[in-house]
Amino acid sequence: MTLVLVTGASGLVGSRVMLRLGATHEVHGTYHQHSPGFLGQSRERLHRLDVMDLEAVRRTLDALAPEVVVHCAAATDVDGCEDDPGRAFAVNVAPTREIAAWAQRRGARVVLMSTDYVFDGTSPPYEVDARPTPLCVYSRSKADAESALRGVPGALTVRSTVIYGMDVGHHRRNFATWLMDELQAGRPVRVVSDQWNTPTISENIAEFIGRALDRQVEGVLHAACDECVARDEFARRVARRFGLPEDLIAPVVTRELNQRARRPLRPCLSMGRSRQLLGERAWTIAQSLDLLHRQLAGPDRSLLKPWW
Repeated sequence: MTLVLVTGASGLVGSRVMLRLGATHEVHGTYHQHSPGFLGQSRERLHRLDVMDLEAVRRTLDALAPEVVVHCAAATDVDGCEDDPGRAFAVNVAPTREIAAWAQRRGARVVLMSTDYVFDGTSPPYEVDARPTPLCVYSRSKADAESALRGVPGALTVRSTVIYGMDVGHHRRNFATWLMDELQAGRPVRVVSDQWNTPTISENIAEFIGRALDRQVEGVLHAACDECVARDEFARRVARRFGLPEDLIAPVVTRELNQRARRPLRPCLSMGRSRQLLGERAWTIAQSLDLLHRQLAGPDRSLLKPWW
């Protein structure tokens, strides 16, 4: 049984990776503020960690000696990163370098969660070997984190985008569930119509990571849905699936929002290599929203164990 350490275990992706891998491996998780005790893990397998404290990162790695580190902890507030570049790089880059160096010394594998934002969105769809062309501080920090893994044997970077779903801790901090809350409350929302992505439910990412580890995949993989859609179109699909009023969704273009950080407009990810190496297609948006609907239909019906 492989010992796996998941950083950011209380987050949307990290919590699902804990569940997906916990069925067949000894999985430990780290968290910063919100304890992921709801995962059903023993307290001995949950570890409080501030990844900006590099000495604490080293101590945790030395103490646990994981054979695999799935590094999900990150600063993902795009405008917040623009406001505080120092913190963005301290959270997204420095600990990744520390983990990569430790893994190289110890012969461990590393999986890094990354993003479509490493691309400028001018030449979609992006293959796994496309050169990163970051537009903002967040994008540069994630591109630098990816660079930290280059040359580390067995390392894998997994890029995804517009990640949504019901996390195991019910925090519901993602685009789809925010949208549902707003529409259910009868509040109008403005959603960009000129930003196109491949929105992805967190369970699908966890499944891709699990399969990639089983098959010893390294390099770069994309874990996203197979459809590239405008953000306002995705919002309307969410509204339709959950019976919410579409007329409250008002399309706007990016420049009207005056966002502090530049966003790529079409950083759509190609799923060709992932299909080839993992032997399965990504879920469609419809399939993913069906899963989310089942999860929300009853308390904890599908939240406490993987559904596949």
